Amino acid sequence: MPDLNGLSDTTPFHSAVCNSSDPGADPAPARISTREKTAYAFGALNDLVMNNILQNLINPVYNLALHVPPDLTGYAMAVPRAWDAISDPLVASLSDNFRSRWGRRKPFMLLGAAVSAAGFIGIWLVPVHWGAVAMTWYLIVLSVLFYTGNTLFLVPYNGFGYAMSSDYNERTSLFACKAVVGSIGGFLLPWCYWFITRPIFAGPIEGVRVLSIAVAVLILFSCLIPVFYCRERYDHRIAVQEKVPILQGIRESLKLRPFVLLVGSVSIIFLIVFVVSGIGFFLNVCYVFDYDKDAVAVMTGLAGTLWKVSSLVSIPVIVFLSKKFGKKIPYLLSMGIAGFAALSAWWFMTPAAPYLQLIMQGLLGPGFTCVLMLTDSMLADICDQDELRTGKRREAMLGAIYGWFLKVGVTGSAALSGVLLLWTGFVISRPAQTMETIYRMRLCMVLIPVCGILLSMLLMACYPLTASRVEMIKQELARRRQDR
Repeated sequence: MPDLNGLSDTTPFHSAVCNSSDPGADPAPARISTREKTAYAFGALNDLVMNNILQNLINPVYNLALHVPPDLTGYAMAVPRAWDAISDPLVASLSDNFRSRWGRRKPFMLLGAAVSAAGFIGIWLVPVHWGAVAMTWYLIVLSVLFYTGNTLFLVPYNGFGYAMSSDYNERTSLFACKAVVGSIGGFLLPWCYWFITRPIFAGPIEGVRVLSIAVAVLILFSCLIPVFYCRERYDHRIAVQEKVPILQGIRESLKLRPFVLLVGSVSIIFLIVFVVSGIGFFLNVCYVFDYDKDAVAVMTGLAGTLWKVSSLVSIPVIVFLSKKFGKKIPYLLSMGIAGFAALSAWWFMTPAAPYLQLIMQGLLGPGFTCVLMLTDSMLADICDQDELRTGKRREAMLGAIYGWFLKVGVTGSAALSGVLLLWTGFVISRPAQTMETIYRMRLCMVLIPVCGILLSMLLMACYPLTASRVEMIKQELARRRQDR
């Protein structure tokens, strides 16, 4: 097996190789400086924007402003995620096997940020005089470009983070820092719809085109910070390790039981979140606020802001619980709270008290923040188990397969959301929806997330990597390096 001796914390970020004097050293240091944690965390802004902003704006712009039917936009958003089935493992394999003086990750991150920025601007330049079908094809092409850039940045970026520390709790600390930056940046996300509807613009189309330029600048900026201020743990033994073909890498990854359980649990969460977010938006439009679009825009902003406030407050609690009880217990606890919040939608989303639903948002935020933060930390642990099993470091491949399944969840949610809206009887051009349609929409808002959360919790209950098990893996890896 190749020796996986690591770099010291003082290695320059541009170094391609570095010899270590300690043959038993870890491939990454146990501790990471606050400066480097913060620099890495800035990439979370790209993660946030690339994975969420398009989903947030498709309904208000393509459905309400351009009058493209929601089932067509649902299918359009499913196509780039199908493309991810090819692009994610391809980029992961390229990154894991890439060798350059700048490391395995950073060249891909820079390219991905540039492609995403250009694609996002292009999506909103659709000619408004085109028909719905032509607009749908335009959305497909430009969203494929946007999500290709997403893959080029996020797959190497996530692999970069999984290799930054060898310590069980320090990994949680690193991704807690990432979650904080992402949550702070997330305060802007729910106000995007409100922003594009301001009277300073001729309409939401002009508003979203202005917004897209600002978003493109944010994408580029938040890529440069981790690229220039984080040191990649680029081990000289990784540089000479055997390259792993794509299909072999996928097969080996899917043999890891903790990985399969974690990916399944989180994919279900992503599926239900995006399914109900689309249905919830239209339920607010046609039921809670009776087609008062300004009120819906304000509610969207307030709900998203409260989600992020509650998320930020919960992060120190999650870190404390993780250090005291391990990562699985706070994960299950947060999902239980999220399930209760989802159940409350039946009573809290009502025209009699429209802002009561903010309580639900305040409970959902910590739950899903906990899942995303701890999942990143758990994946770093799984990378160690993968090295123990295969003798290779394949952070990007594991991150890509994880990310691909999440995207499958988002893709399925986009298509399923449109299909469910048709099943409820929702018609976008109808001035008022029937009571039967409203009832079915409310039913979907409750049953889908509650059932999904219960299934997700069941999978996570079987997750086997405890703190003691991870420490045993770490010690065994150190022993193997000494034996070499």
